[in-house]
Amino acid sequence: MITQNEQSSYVKQIKEDYAGVYETMNWLSSPGAVETANRAREELISAIFGRAGSPAAWAFAGTKPYTHGISPGCTLCGQGKWSCLFINNICNAGCFYCPSVQNDRGLPMTSTVVFEKALDYALYVNRFGIEGVGFSGGEPLMTLDRVLDYLNAIGDHACRPIYTWMYTNGILATEDKLKALRDRGLKEIRFDLSADKYNLSGLEKAVGIIPVVTVEIPAVPEDLEITKPLTAVLSSMGVKYLNLHQIRCTQFNRPKLVRRGYTFIHGPGVAVLETELAALELIRHTLDRNIPLPVNYCSFTFRNQFQKAAARCRNARLVKKDWEEITPTGFIRTMSITGPPERLAPVLDRFRSQEDGQWEVSAKQDRISFHSRLWPLVDFTGLELKVRYNATALRSAATLRYPYTKVRLNQDKAVVIERDDRHPGIRLKGDEIPAFARQFLTPSGAGADPAGLSPEQEQAASRFEHFDQGPALLY
Repeated sequence: MITQNEQSSYVKQIKEDYAGVYETMNWLSSPGAVETANRAREELISAIFGRAGSPAAWAFAGTKPYTHGISPGCTLCGQGKWSCLFINNICNAGCFYCPSVQNDRGLPMTSTVVFEKALDYALYVNRFGIEGVGFSGGEPLMTLDRVLDYLNAIGDHACRPIYTWMYTNGILATEDKLKALRDRGLKEIRFDLSADKYNLSGLEKAVGIIPVVTVEIPAVPEDLEITKPLTAVLSSMGVKYLNLHQIRCTQFNRPKLVRRGYTFIHGPGVAVLETELAALELIRHTLDRNIPLPVNYCSFTFRNQFQKAAARCRNARLVKKDWEEITPTGFIRTMSITGPPERLAPVLDRFRSQEDGQWEVSAKQDRISFHSRLWPLVDFTGLELKVRYNATALRSAATLRYPYTKVRLNQDKAVVIERDDRHPGIRLKGDEIPAFARQFLTPSGAGADPAGLSPEQEQAASRFEHFDQGPALLY
């Protein structure tokens, strides 16, 4: 859960980021407004999940409500096994909700790393254990040759099956282009119909050519009178999934969102309240009308947590030591014990009897780092447990601010993974140690009895161990 201190820090940071215009924005801040918003959301959630035999379910720590199922690509996204390749940065639409300028053809990029050669990207996919690739932009069809080139490279050089999909506004979609994408192995195409006034012509061409046709749109509250009846049309056309996004505010789209009178939510990013309520309203509508179209709501809470965790996990797997572990949220956890030599020596002897190498002793033999699999071998009496957390970031070159590891993809291309300290160390003694294990080291630890940990210790570790629950954070 988000603590009061974290909430205050979000508000402070947002006020700094939006200095000079913060007061012009309609923030969800008063207790009455928060209560009203939460009540409206809870009523919609109750209507979706409370009905007998509801096909609705929650995924990914309760951040993604959906009905009937979610696409393979969305599953891979939540599992952290995908890469979003921004194939260009140009677009032929002018969506009011677009978060950034789209006027530079640029070069293909993912996680701030440019991949000028398609082969280099395919090798990156292999090296980082990626199972799904989404082609985004801008508008990918404006550089179709690039998309086909990278699809070819993935098809020819990937060491595992890769589920590929592409985002488009559909304006440039033709049968020839769609067949070319299919023939190069594209598995799914996602149309943002709202970018072209809900024009269905591109979508109609794709059905029957691309194996999976999805509609992926922001849940625009002003468009509900269009999108509600549209859901039945999409279902009858053979559209496989409807993905609904929560609109988020950036410095680029802020003026347009303000003019629409939206309510903004304080959090790790600035999301729009009304778009969440519109998404839930659309889900309820499909259930009320028995429309079998699978619908999922991609909240900012989901994207902010799971997509960032995915990147950290991919990087961490390549740089963590044998005695370190990756938390569910993608941070590297390092546990070490310190204490009198006479207390450490028996532990060290037991570790030395193991041949798995999942421990390390310091040069002075006054600290032992170890994997949680070795926990049963440790008698913690008289010892202190220290738990540290590191984050990772992928770079094209080292910033020299943090320790880094160079990962070579081939003779010409390498990337860098930097590793920085996110917590200097949570120190635990006595009953605090088994309490930490119950809460964070067991498979069902989330929500376990934390008795023995102080609130500060529990909150400090939870930031790195557990996802925040729920479809949104309303402050």
